[in-house]
Amino acid sequence: MIAPMGMAVLPGANNKDDLFVADLFRLYQFNGLSGSEENVYKGDLLGRPGNLTNPFTLSADGENLIVSSYFGAVVQIWNPQSDQVIETYTMGIPIDAIRFKNDIAVSDLGLGGVVRASDQSMILPIDNANVFAPSGLATNGETLWVADWGTGIVWQIGFDGDTPMPAVPIASGLMNPEGLAWDNNGSLLVVETGASQLSRIDLTTGAVSIVADGLSLSGPAVGQDGFLPPTYLFDGVAVGQSGDIYVSGGGKNVIYRISEN
Repeated sequence: MIAPMGMAVLPGANNKDDLFVADLFRLYQFNGLSGSEENVYKGDLLGRPGNLTNPFTLSADGENLIVSSYFGAVVQIWNPQSDQVIETYTMGIPIDAIRFKNDIAVSDLGLGGVVRASDQSMILPIDNANVFAPSGLATNGETLWVADWGTGIVWQIGFDGDTPMPAVPIASGLMNPEGLAWDNNGSLLVVETGASQLSRIDLTTGAVSIVADGLSLSGPAVGQDGFLPPTYLFDGVAVGQSGDIYVSGGGKNVIYRISEN
């Protein structure tokens, strides 16, 4: 792999995890248990219509994947069985994207926060790129969580129907949080790239504990000139149907698996 970043898990045969990994110019499918490579899909650097974009982050969407790319300035819904792009949304600088309330929520540095892909309407403004930088997203279907890379805050957004209520900080003091995932036990996993660790947020108390440290994660963008977002090579986290946790380690181009047991 060149730069393993966002990840997603789809249910595989015989209860195994089909792990999909965004790798800049490629999208890989691995056997979550053995780590064996099962498929490789090529992203289109030229961004031609109907082709898979250069993938940076992924999220599961039924039998499909939601793929985001700030290189391509798009968010796509893509089917791995047919290798077909089902929908494409033109965005600004999309960092992460997930299915939420019959739409797709996108953290977009260019559009100034978290927006809906369908009409780019604002869910949570985070509009000062010098301080704030929306990054990872997670949801349990009713609540939306947003990591702020710049301030180290994870925001929690409740909804009244489809209307977002004021965001509240569920955790703060994190070091450059990127990937987020809602865990099977109801907590929130967060990749702290600035601390080289995977942490868990207790959603009742906001307490943060370490799941795994000493991880080799990607660094921030060097010599930021307005083109590269501070998240640069996004370090992601995903939870499989097995309960195992997967983390992308861009520092050494590896995927970590943390067993539920």
